[in-house]
Amino acid sequence: MVSIIALVLLGLLWGGVYLLMAEGLNLIYGVMKVVNLAHGDLIVLGGLLAYTLFAHVGLTPITALLPVALVLFALGAAVQWGILERIPLGGAEGELRTLLATFGLSYVVSNTSFLLWGGQFQSIPFLQGALRLGPLAIPEGLLACSLAAFAAALLVHFWLHRTIAGKALRATAESPLGAASCGLEIRRIRIIAFALGAAMAGGAGALVIALVPFQISSGGDLTVQSFTLIALGGLGNYLGAWIAAEILGLAEVLSQYYLGPDIASATIYLLFIAVLLFRPQGLLGRLGRI
Repeated sequence: MVSIIALVLLGLLWGGVYLLMAEGLNLIYGVMKVVNLAHGDLIVLGGLLAYTLFAHVGLTPITALLPVALVLFALGAAVQWGILERIPLGGAEGELRTLLATFGLSYVVSNTSFLLWGGQFQSIPFLQGALRLGPLAIPEGLLACSLAAFAAALLVHFWLHRTIAGKALRATAESPLGAASCGLEIRRIRIIAFALGAAMAGGAGALVIALVPFQISSGGDLTVQSFTLIALGGLGNYLGAWIAAEILGLAEVLSQYYLGPDIASATIYLLFIAVLLFRPQGLLGRLGRI
C-alpha cells in the first residue's frame, strides 16, 4: 500500500514537469495553429543555458528558470518576427510552410547548441536527497522542480484568464478575424504567443536537466513527447494538457515500476494511439481551450 502511494506521488510530480514541457507548444498551436518542430530543441537549449549558469554563476535550476525563460522569450520573439511572420499562411500549403520553417529552425538550434556545448550529456546535481514522510521517500529535486513547474504553469494560466493581454491572446486563438475586427493587433499577439511558448520551453529545460541528463540529440524525443501530450489532452486545450500530463506521469511511473523501463518508454505512444482510436478530439474536446 505504501509503495502504491509513493508511486502515485512520483507520477503526479512528474506530471507537473511534463505539463510545463508541453504547454509552450500548446500555447503556440492554440493561437497560430503552428506545430513547432523545434520545441524540443528549445527545451534542450534552455537546459544547457541553465547548466552554464550553474557552472559559472552557481545558479540552481530554480533560480535559473527566470533568466533562461527571458532569453528564450527574446529568441522566440525574434523567430516569430523575423521568420514565421514573413511566411504566407494562406491556402492549403500554409501549415506545410510553417512545419518546414520550424523543422529548419530545429536544425539551426541543435547545431548551434552542439557548437557551444558539444555532444556530451550534461546535467545539474541538485537536491539529490530524499524527503521522508513516514515510510515514504520523495526525491527532493523532483519535488522542487515539479512545484516550480506547477507555479510557472499556474502563473501563465492566471495571465491568460485574468489580464487584458492574456484575454486578447485567447480571443485571437478563438477567432483571429473577430479579434482583428475588434482592433487587436494580431501580429503583435502572435509574436507574444510564440515568445511565451519558447520561454516556457526554456524554463522547462532549466528544470528537467536537473532530473534527466540532456544531450543535443534529446530535442527530437522531447518534441514528440510534448506533441503527443497536447494531442492527448486536445490540441490547444490548456486544461486537457494538464490532465494528460498527470495521466502520463502516473502511467509512466507505474509501468516502469511494474513492467520495466522498456514498456514505460512506450507508454506515451500507446496512450496516444488509444486516444486517436477512441477519442481523437482529445480528453476534453473543446472544453478548456486556450
